[in-house]
Amino acid sequence: MRFQFKPLCCLVILGIMLSGCNGDTGKGKPRAKVFKTKGKVTFLGSPVIGAIVSFSPKGDQPAAIGRTNDSGEYTLTTYAAGDGAAAGDFTVMVMLLDAGETEKTPEDAHSTKANFTPVDTHNAKKAKKGSANVLPAKYADPKTSTLTAKVEAGKDNNFVFDLK
Repeated sequence: MRFQFKPLCCLVILGIMLSGCNGDTGKGKPRAKVFKTKGKVTFLGSPVIGAIVSFSPKGDQPAAIGRTNDSGEYTLTTYAAGDGAAAGDFTVMVMLLDAGETEKTPEDAHSTKANFTPVDTHNAKKAKKGSANVLPAKYADPKTSTLTAKVEAGKDNNFVFDLK
């Protein structure tokens, strides 16, 4: 079986982003209070499956991250799985990584994984060769993303994004 670098790299980045969130921000400040935050991501009206959704703070609150499921729905995590996001304004980034083609080995020939053909349910066009993101690049960069969210205490923090 061939080693897949891109998925591992994403997990390492996620771990680094979430590490150190143990109750103290490192600046003598306690953890920010977080609120359940969820939503859905679609591309041209179809759910985006397996996308990374990142809420980048515009203030001094911590970042939050989530991953879309088979329905394009996500739940954000700041400190512990699914705990939500801190109150405040965020720039939202969405990225769907393409793991690329993998080589099949003889032991894969009888596995159901070898016979699986993913269906492109989100209608996203593949990016240029060598690019890992299959969604429009503007949504992956906090400087160019047009997506925003305002998380508020006591509100239904449900954010739906239809990418075009």
